[in-house]
Amino acid sequence: MPRNTQGGSGHKSQKNSEGNKARNNRLKGDALIEDILDEVSTEGIVVGKVTRRLGCGRMEIAYFNDKGEAFLLQAPLRGGMRGKGKKSVWVDIGSLVMVAETELSGKTHEIIAVMSQEQVVRYRKAKPDADARLFIKDATVEEDKKDEVIFEDDEVNVDAI
Repeated sequence: MPRNTQGGSGHKSQKNSEGNKARNNRLKGDALIEDILDEVSTEGIVVGKVTRRLGCGRMEIAYFNDKGEAFLLQAPLRGGMRGKGKKSVWVDIGSLVMVAETELSGKTHEIIAVMSQEQVVRYRKAKPDADARLFIKDATVEEDKKDEVIFEDDEVNVDAI
């Protein structure tokens, strides 16, 4: 649905503006891309792809190092992305997320931002040596094949049965 630019009786003040959570999320993603372009150290921050939801705000994230090795880690969402903040910053399976290492003993990583499609394109241009497996779209072909019935072309002699 397009933005309400005309106003009217159903128009609410600040309805079409970007919220604080979405703005903070966008600014963190842009800051990471700018740091990569300026060749500033981004140690402790990795970009990974959400593979599964584990419940209680935790996600399973796959990320790849410079050698091409794949790692899986479990990371919870940052507090600002829970509650009302999850309406504007949505984390779904297949989303690219920024994960930061924490110095806490209980949790070692934390999701700090979700990258938008524009940021993913800019990240891919800024870091051409990033693993291509991060950018593969999740295919739903396997789910469609579950409902599919395949008949073999074997001739069956009905009279012999």
